[in-house]
Formats: sequence, C-alpha cells, structure tokens
Amino acid sequence: MTNSHASGPWRALRWTVAGIYVFVFAPILITASVSFNESNRSLFPPRGFSLRWWDRAFSPEWLEPLLFSLQLASLTAAICVTLGTPLAFALTRWRFRGRMAVAALTLGPLMMPALVTGVGLLQLFQIAGARGSIGFPALLAGHVVISLPFAVRCVGISLQGMPHNVELAAMSLGARPWRPQWEIVLPLIKTGVIAGAVFAFVHSFTDVNLSIFLAAPGQIPVTVKIMGFLEFGFAPTLAAVSVITLVVPLIVVGIVQWFFGLGDFIYGDAR
Repeated sequence: MTNSHASGPWRALRWTVAGIYVFVFAPILITASVSFNESNRSLFPPRGFSLRWWDRAFSPEWLEPLLFSLQLASLTAAICVTLGTPLAFALTRWRFRGRMAVAALTLGPLMMPALVTGVGLLQLFQIAGARGSIGFPALLAGHVVISLPFAVRCVGISLQGMPHNVELAAMSLGARPWRPQWEIVLPLIKTGVIAGAVFAFVHSFTDVNLSIFLAAPGQIPVTVKIMGFLEFGFAPTLAAVSVITLVVPLIVVGIVQWFFGLGDFIYGDAR
C-alpha cells in the first residue's frame, strides 16, 4: 500500500523530467534534421538527404564570423579571468570602504539586460568620440563587461570554500607577501578559475543582444550574422550553422570537464 502510494509521485516526477527533456532537446533535433533537406526549404520531416547545406555552412561566408566569435570569446574569457581573480580575492578576503559599491558594479551586468548595456556602450563610444572603436574593440569591451561577473562569482565561490587559515599558516612559516596566493591559493581555486573562464567564453560566444549594437562591417560575430540572415527566412544553411554554434560550446565544456572536472565545481565532488 505504501509502495503503491509512493510510486505515484515518483512516476509523475519521471514523466515531468521526461517532458522537460523533450521540451529542451526537441527543437535542437528538429533544427539538426532540417539541415539535411535536399531542397532549399526548411521542411520537417526532411525531404531527401543532402550535405550541401553543411558545405555552405563551412564556406568563408559563415566560417569567418565563426572564427571571429571564437577569437572574441577566447580573449574575453582570458581578460575576465585576469581581472576577475584578483577582484574576487579582494571582495572575498578584504573589508574596505566602498566594497559593496564595487561588488554592485561588478555583478550589476547580471541583473541588467545585455540589450540595455549594448545601447549604453554604443552611446558612450559616440559621446567619447570613439566611433572608430565600434567593431572588435567595442565588442571586446562590452563582452568583458557582461562576462566578468561569471568569473568573479566562480572564483569567489572557490575562495569562500577555502579556509583563510591556509594563507595565515604559509605566512607564519616565513612566506613573503603574495607568495601564498600564487603558490597555494591559486592551485586550490584553479577549478573555480577555469569554470569562470568557461562561463565567460560561452556567454560571450552566444551573445547577440549586445553584439548587434557594437558590430561593424567585417567584424560581425556569428550570432549577429545569423540574426541578419533570418530576414530572408530560415533556410537549411542557417539550421546547419545553428547546430555548429551549439556544438562549439559543448565541445569546450566537454574538454574542460574531461581534464579539469568542471562538474565537480558545479555539483560537488562525486566522491
């Protein structure tokens, strides 16, 4: 009796989880199947089988924006980790005047829509007379602004989980200033640093709301290219490109998980 009553909620939970998975993955599978249509129409189920749309997806027309996005996201991740690690250390370990204001400014882009940030940065560059910076410099600055909170939060979480006594013990043994941070703290929080870099990379690579305002001819992320191409309809080529832009972050996350155990940072050590 008890087991029959208990199985009801569990059965409902399983069906709910299955429904969520279908809701998440069904559009991806439909988009992927559309890219194999033989005709130039986005039909589902696909009619015939052809790889010519994938061949077009790897043409210079699409490959250049894709490589541009990879370059932009990689540089954004590197800058965010470089700036975010000492910033997270200062916010976590020290108490100083204006600390709450710095934390609010750092984490503010998480609460502000990227669309608003993009409009604000565009106006800022115009008012400052730096319209020539629209393109890669402006995109890099904007992506660092919206991605930096992820690096700060990830590193901050790692620092909060590490006892402060570790640094004090190293200093009591005669370690010079900053040496404990470099040789002890940084290796211990390495997973948080890498997680921050991955989140910053993915957020930069998939952004479109900010990039649409700061892109310039010849310096267009692949997300903005896709947005512009939608004006002509959803063609099978666009389906193939969309799948590629989805697979790239998954590959990055998979590689990091394989070598550094990103899942242990997010969900905790399985052991």
